[in-house]
Amino acid sequence: MSLDAVIMLVGALVAVIPFLGFPVSWDTMLFFALGIITIGLGIVVRRQRGEWETQMRKSMPQKVSIPQTQDIPEMSETVTSGEVA
Repeated sequence: MSLDAVIMLVGALVAVIPFLGFPVSWDTMLFFALGIITIGLGIVVRRQRGEWETQMRKSMPQKVSIPQTQDIPEMSETVTSGEVA
C-alpha cells in the first residue's frame, strides 16, 4: 500500500469514527492513535520530499553567469520626467 493510500485511509477513519458508536473513551483513544499515525506519516512525507529536493539540486547545474557592466548596452535616448516611453 502506498503512502498516499495510508494517509487517505487514516483520514477516512477519522471521518467515520464518530458514527461507529464506540464509547467516548474509545473515540478519544482512537483519535489520539490516529493523530500520532498522521504525525508520523507527515514526518515520512517531509523526509522523502527533502531527499527528492536534494537529488534535484545535485542533478541541476549551479553555474549562473552574472552580466558584467560592459555586457549591458547603453541606452541611446534618455527619458525625461514628462515623457512616456
